[in-house]
Amino acid sequence: MSKELKNTLIITAFALVSGLALGAVHQVTAGPIAAQKQQALNEAYSAVIAEAANFNDLGIEAYDDADYNAQIASVLSAEDASGANAGYVVNVVSHGGYGGDIEFSVGVKNDGTIENISITAISETPGLGMKAQTEPDFIGQFLGQSVDNDYVLGDNVTAITSATFTSRCMTNGINAALKYYTNNLAGGTQ
Repeated sequence: MSKELKNTLIITAFALVSGLALGAVHQVTAGPIAAQKQQALNEAYSAVIAEAANFNDLGIEAYDDADYNAQIASVLSAEDASGANAGYVVNVVSHGGYGGDIEFSVGVKNDGTIENISITAISETPGLGMKAQTEPDFIGQFLGQSVDNDYVLGDNVTAITSATFTSRCMTNGINAALKYYTNNLAGGTQ
């Protein structure tokens, strides 16, 4: 057997064993990773509509909002302990952050105000863009505000210092969520 053929067989065997090992690791870890992600989402839902006892996915197809460079990934209705509608959770994937997409949930109460916003996935610069998640001042300026507002960075929204991309990405995603709420959910139309 030639040296080239022998080396080719060794490399092929190594690649096959490595591929099988990676497949096995994926099979073992896929379930726990999905469970952790769902738990994080459930915690985000509870954080954005505090009085909700139950959440029901409305089964919408993902909707891309070109005006705000964001995607409405899913929408849930929130029910209080008596089963009455307590508001909605709009899950957003906003594009254009410095570190990529930012995923978050926006809780909108039935009176048309923003109850809370919870970031579920962010990879912005530590110490700068990550302040959107770690410091309450940025998100706090939206809480209790009406869905009828159009939020504009530098106008009625103060950006995070040295994190303009993150601030714009979050603001656009919030605007997309509120636009979707106003056009599809306001008044309990869903």
